[in-house]
Amino acid sequence: MPKKDDFEYFAFVVENEVAVVIPINKHNLPDWVAALSSDPKVIKLEDSQKDVVVSGWNFDGESFSLPAEN
Repeated sequence: MPKKDDFEYFAFVVENEVAVVIPINKHNLPDWVAALSSDPKVIKLEDSQKDVVVSGWNFDGESFSLPAEN
C-alpha cells in the first residue's frame, strides 16, 4: 500500500487559484515528477495532433515538430 511519502504533490494554479492538486508516485512515475517539477507549459492538443505528437517532439511557441535528426 503506497504511503503519502511515496508521492510528490503538484498544485495546478489558474489565474492565481489552485484548480487541482495531483499526487504523482515518485517511484512509479519519476519522468512525470521530473517534467512537472520543471515549470512546464501545458498545451491542449488539437484532434489532429492526438496520437501524433509524442515525447521528444519540439514546440516553438506556436506549433509542434519532429526533433531534428543528427
